[in-house]
Amino acid sequence: MQFLEDELRQVTEMVWESVLGVTLLRQEGIPDPPARLLAGCVHVTGAWEGAVLIECSARTASHAAGVMFGAPSDTLAEADVQDALGELANMTGGNVKALLPGPSTLSLPTVVAGTEYTTRIPGSTLLSAVAFDWEGDPLVVRLMRRTPGENHA
Repeated sequence: MQFLEDELRQVTEMVWESVLGVTLLRQEGIPDPPARLLAGCVHVTGAWEGAVLIECSARTASHAAGVMFGAPSDTLAEADVQDALGELANMTGGNVKALLPGPSTLSLPTVVAGTEYTTRIPGSTLLSAVAFDWEGDPLVVRLMRRTPGENHA
């Protein structure tokens, strides 16, 4: 059983529903990454240390930004798309942080975009991963925990 898997799913669904007015469909298993991937990440530090990571296709991120900013997605700059994904990661991470031992703080979001890359947070272990489908595109949310005793430099 994955750590906080149900809560991670519920938080993600709640954030996307409340911010974007969309319903995500839960998927079994973790899909292969899309050709062009965007990842938004926030780190939790304090009594509990780790990260919340959202990975999605460029199309999903662009569509989310269009809904968030009330503009056609094809008119938005790449920076707007990245800001939207960063804010979704921030809101998801903040809600997950509230479920973890505290006190703790949340970092500013980091967003990475590109092709043929993997996201790795050195010194951490995957605790949970949940996958969703939004209009035919995958969305994966991961909860990572800092591994005690490992060199984190």
